[in-house]
Amino acid sequence: ITAPVLLFGLLAYSWWQFFENQLWLPVVPTVLAMMGSAILMVFYLFLTEGRQKKAISGMFSTMVSPEVLKYIQEESGSLKLAGERKEATMFFSDVAGFTTISEKLNAEQLAAVLNEYLTPMSDIIINYGGYIDKYEGDAIMADFGVPIWGDADPHSHAWKCCWAAVEQQEKLVPLSVELKEKYDVEIGVRMGINSGFVSAGNMGSTQKMQYTVMGDAVNQAARFEPACKIFGVLIMIGESTYEMASDKIEARKLGLLVAKGKKQAVGVYELLAKKGELDAEKAKLVQQFESAWEIYASGQFAEAKSAFEACLKIMDDEPSRIYAAQCEQFIKNPPPEGWAGEWIQLTK
Repeated sequence: ITAPVLLFGLLAYSWWQFFENQLWLPVVPTVLAMMGSAILMVFYLFLTEGRQKKAISGMFSTMVSPEVLKYIQEESGSLKLAGERKEATMFFSDVAGFTTISEKLNAEQLAAVLNEYLTPMSDIIINYGGYIDKYEGDAIMADFGVPIWGDADPHSHAWKCCWAAVEQQEKLVPLSVELKEKYDVEIGVRMGINSGFVSAGNMGSTQKMQYTVMGDAVNQAARFEPACKIFGVLIMIGESTYEMASDKIEARKLGLLVAKGKKQAVGVYELLAKKGELDAEKAKLVQQFESAWEIYASGQFAEAKSAFEACLKIMDDEPSRIYAAQCEQFIKNPPPEGWAGEWIQLTK
């Protein structure tokens, strides 16, 4: 904008000098110099934008879908790699008993198993707009809602992450059979999901940087994955995720959890299915289980034990079995005063 204004001002001033004072100013060299500068500036911006797009491509090309990558490149001006506060949903997964699996296989077989497992899981995450934050052996960390989220619904990252988790568990059914036949190993995967505000940006050293997220919401998601073992479930989500995604998912409240290293109890849920895809028998179990948990949280342990046992008559259910056993323990040794149903996670 500045260059055209200056050019117009120069021409107007020359015109005024010519008619008022019969003074002819040599404007041609100045105009040519300004035009040359403008051309050089456009060329410089073109090269800079090209380098920026190349850098973004190198950073995200293998971690997001082509559609998301294109959007990031087009909206690169709004991408703050230095760090910003953003709302996101974090996903953590881990193969149960992977140490035993790794001891059973040689190096080539182990690499093959990991590749055959990680590839379809990553494809599902990327298809839902997730960003593969990192791999740690058999573990996956993925973020939804960063680095840029183009959906009209700013909270859609929560249900898309949940749907990606459900589809991964569905994919694991035939995949586990294949891996059992080829390598004689069985794979079961636990997943933890949580939503909240995070600090997102490039983090690391001067030698190596990576786009990632940090914050309490991230730490909670990381703790939900191993906490699945407490309740005997495959996918655990936090209350914030449930609230954002409840119209798109089927879930049951597992109770209150005090995560390792935390003092405040948070509501946790088992993610069961996409909305409308829960069968009638499971839906009946969920209703009975949540009623039983309310009795349990009120301290009526004998009645709660009977209620959880009623759940087991509907269908085999590990959370119901675990809670029935806990009720038995509390009948003998009641919890401390002030207890309100929370379960304390002792290990990460």
